[in-house]
Amino acid sequence: MDYIFILLVGGSLVILSCLASIFWFGGFLLPLIFNGAPFVPTSNKTTSLMIEMAKVLPTDTVIDLGSGDGRLLIAAVEAGAQKGIGYEIHPGLVWLSRLRVHLRRLDDRITILQKSYWQADLEGISLVVLYQIPDSMQRLGDKLKRELPKGARVVSHAFPFPGWAPDETRGKILHYTL
Repeated sequence: MDYIFILLVGGSLVILSCLASIFWFGGFLLPLIFNGAPFVPTSNKTTSLMIEMAKVLPTDTVIDLGSGDGRLLIAAVEAGAQKGIGYEIHPGLVWLSRLRVHLRRLDDRITILQKSYWQADLEGISLVVLYQIPDSMQRLGDKLKRELPKGARVVSHAFPFPGWAPDETRGKILHYTL
């Protein structure tokens, strides 16, 4: 009888961990299916530099397109932005970033949406932070130019927008003003 119980519990744990693995790792394919980038965490040093270059204002509403684990939004709001909005398609990363936001007690200032950033509403956004892939930068740049208000700032890690001239570049970080 004890062996049956152990086998049932052990088998259940194996099945649950397989399902969790499929959920977590399968979620990494979603951005690729929806023309986005896979999750690659931004280092703390790069995050700090991006926030410094963004010149965050207390009136800023910041959006992170492909917000991953939420670190850029948390840093922007902790630097003084009034509000942060993240678009992330991976359900596990949405859960993780919401948890990180909650643990920092920033629930009232940061919202993480489980949606493709191609559906992002850019009305009233004053600052965009992102770390995308070269294949999406042209189309994303067109969306930003079309939908962001004049004077909005964009800080991109690693990849430039084709045809855009950055106001400032430090290493792989590019700062633009529309």
